[in-house]
Amino acid sequence: MPGGENLMQHSQRIRNKQVGSEQRTRKQATQHFVYCLFCLCLFLSAGGAPLHAEEIKTRSAELILQLGLNTDATATDNTDKQSLQLPSDVAVYKDKIYVVDGSHHRIVVYDLQGKFLFSFGSFGSKLGQFNYPVGIDAADRRIYVADSGNKRIQIFSDKGEFLSSFAIKNEGEHGRPIDIMRHSKSGNLIVSSSHHHLLTYSPSGKLLKRWGSNGTGRGEFRYPATLDEMRDGRIAVVDVLNSRVQVFNSDGTLSLVVGEWGVLPGQLFRPKGIAIDSKDNFYISDSYMGLVQSFGDDGLFKAVFGEHGHPYAMLTPVGMTIDKNRLYVVEMQNNRVSVYQLAN
Repeated sequence: MPGGENLMQHSQRIRNKQVGSEQRTRKQATQHFVYCLFCLCLFLSAGGAPLHAEEIKTRSAELILQLGLNTDATATDNTDKQSLQLPSDVAVYKDKIYVVDGSHHRIVVYDLQGKFLFSFGSFGSKLGQFNYPVGIDAADRRIYVADSGNKRIQIFSDKGEFLSSFAIKNEGEHGRPIDIMRHSKSGNLIVSSSHHHLLTYSPSGKLLKRWGSNGTGRGEFRYPATLDEMRDGRIAVVDVLNSRVQVFNSDGTLSLVVGEWGVLPGQLFRPKGIAIDSKDNFYISDSYMGLVQSFGDDGLFKAVFGEHGHPYAMLTPVGMTIDKNRLYVVEMQNNRVSVYQLAN
């Protein structure tokens, strides 16, 4: 997604202009340019000496499953009940996978083997309907959805039954929820806002705290996006245009910064998704570079996802999650979710 454009604007632009394959071609050209820049920086960082592929530290994983089908980006119907169109995020709860199917305005549910089970939601502003949903979380038999276009959070049962909702207020005309996370320690709901800050709500939807502001300094944001939680309750936030992940204590104080702008291994160009494993390792997707990198709990770079020095090819990787040693990666413009089995 170019610049600070959010999913709703991006999706609407595609639908209105009906660029379809032309849009994908431009995206691939951009990724090719960035990859060339990546290679050039590697060359220069080695003092002008060629840097061989085996010198790029990679971590392999087995691709075991893909959800969704490649569909024409200009299609407006969803007659294929399993198809995805511009998906943005994914959550796993018990034996089900929940995928945010943004341009179809719904949540699609699969079992752990990738079999379609059901979907819920449709376009609209009524309770239980969506207008370009973006983020999702699942906990305690509840599914939490950031209904971005309707400027609200909606809560469903794990069977897709509508339970409740609350509005994201006082965020201005362009302030929309991007992601939602239920904090396991407090039970509160953490929401990232396109107005460059985080919001903390009680489980009933009462606003408890607003923190962060627009800027490049520590603790400031330029389009905070996806969220995840470390074992001790610290909150990790993808800070998209600042090309980093910031980690906060539950009181909002800054604890750790992961990554910096760049195209070298360990640097981030346009981070979009984050997943944290049981050992507090960070997995961060880079939508423009088309790859996923891993970092340790200290924020230091570990590896690029790939084999023999070559990153796995992904098209616009965005939201991610980890469950039972499986990494789920949403590839927005491939209209699919790729599932990788991580080595122990």
